[in-house]
Amino acid sequence: FQSAVADYLGGAPEGLFAPPEAGAPLFAYPLVQFKMRRTREGYQPLMLCLGAKVGEALEAFRNIRHTQVVVSGKAYSLNITEAKAYEFNYEPGEQPYAYNLFKYQALNPRNYRAYRRLKEEEEKKAFLENILVNHLLTFARAVGWELDFQLEVHNLHIMKEKLVRCGAVHYNCFDLSFRCPLLLPEYIGL
Repeated sequence: FQSAVADYLGGAPEGLFAPPEAGAPLFAYPLVQFKMRRTREGYQPLMLCLGAKVGEALEAFRNIRHTQVVVSGKAYSLNITEAKAYEFNYEPGEQPYAYNLFKYQALNPRNYRAYRRLKEEEEKKAFLENILVNHLLTFARAVGWELDFQLEVHNLHIMKEKLVRCGAVHYNCFDLSFRCPLLLPEYIGL
């Protein structure tokens, strides 16, 4: 879907899908994320744009009228049902916001080995809290937020831990609940 949309828009309009600049981290935070949103009618593809290119993306998608994209050789109708821009305040809330994060892939191979060596539940939670704070800070930097407060995660609860398979690769995923003073956009992927 992502490739089909990028192809329809002419490859990389206004740098929306551009690779990281020279010297930037190779695996930079994705400013365009593709999701599936559950609706009453079923699942619906969702494209979430973040950062400086939101205006260009919004304009591009507002101008699309009933067209098709090709995915795996099959044509699909591309009907835009909603195109909106939201602005988020990154000031800390008076009370931390409550979040649920599902299928969170927190662990790279090095962190996976370190996590597996931990025995106590509290150690595991503290380890995941640290990784989550780092991911939240990476998100904030990617969208241009300069936080002037200490970002902390509180009340982390591991609701579920499971292996999710993607081809031959297995990912250790977590369903988490936590509290954080940062207001995050809905559907955001960390």
